[in-house]
Amino acid sequence: MEKQSTAARRMLTHAELRLDKSDRKTFLSMPRRPITVVLDGVRRPYNIGAIFRLCDAFLVERLVICGTTIDLNNRKLVQAARGTHRWAPWIAAENAAEIVTAAKASGAWIVAAEQTDVSVTPGTVTRGNSVVLVLGSEANGVSQEVLDMADAVVAIPMLGMANSLNVSTAAAILIYELSQARLPSLGNW
Repeated sequence: MEKQSTAARRMLTHAELRLDKSDRKTFLSMPRRPITVVLDGVRRPYNIGAIFRLCDAFLVERLVICGTTIDLNNRKLVQAARGTHRWAPWIAAENAAEIVTAAKASGAWIVAAEQTDVSVTPGTVTRGNSVVLVLGSEANGVSQEVLDMADAVVAIPMLGMANSLNVSTAAAILIYELSQARLPSLGNW
C-alpha cells in the first residue's frame, strides 16, 4: 500500500461535502441499488435509525421494517438516523416471511444474516440481480421460516470472545459488501 503525504491532509468542511450532492427533488429520483433490507423483529429505535442511515448512504432500494410499530419521532431513532428516515424509502410490514415470499416469487435473491451450520462468510456470497438482505434481532435472530427460504445464509466471522455483532454493525458490513463488491457502481465509489 502506498503511503500518503501528510502535508496535503485536511478535513473537508460541511460545505465541501455538500458540493457533490444533488438537491432534494433530484435525490428522490436517483437510481438506487437493487437491495432491499428486511428487518425481521428488530425493535430497538436506535438500531432502526442507524439502519435508515445505512440505507441512505448506500442508496438501498427499500427498507422493510417487520414486526414492530415505528415511531419516526422517537428520540433514539431520530438521533441515529440523522434525518435519513425522511429520505430512505421504507415500509412497515407485519411479517418478514410474507415479504420474503413475495420477493422470492418476483425473482429476488434472498440472503439471511444468521449463524447456522451452513453459513458462509460475506466475501463468498454471490448474488442475483435483486437482493433481499434479512437481518434479525440479536435476541431472536432471523425467523426459521425466513431462513428456510434463503438462497444464502451469511455470518460475519467472530474472532473475539463475543458471539455476535450489533445488528446495525452487521448491516453496515453486509450492505457494504453487497453494494460494492457485487452490484454495479452508481458513482465514483
